[in-house]
Amino acid sequence: MNVVAVNRMIEAMSRYPAAEDHLNGWYQILSMGTFASEEALRDTFGNMKGFNYKFRFPIPETQLLVHTLINFESQVAYIEEIKPGNR
Repeated sequence: MNVVAVNRMIEAMSRYPAAEDHLNGWYQILSMGTFASEEALRDTFGNMKGFNYKFRFPIPETQLLVHTLINFESQVAYIEEIKPGNR
């Protein structure tokens, strides 16, 4: 899957340096995978929230959520924002 707006990851890593390894891990898993549907994505990221095309991924051992827009047909995940929260 092609992950775009990676600059938001770089910004989050500079704001939350303790989360850098976990953010990198999330990015690696998503970018190396091919997810044909929401169900396939949930098989890998069981704790993600959302539906349709808008998903939020909790980053392990942090309070961060990665907010994304995902188009399964074109295999593109757009990072909207990364911020602390549970929603």
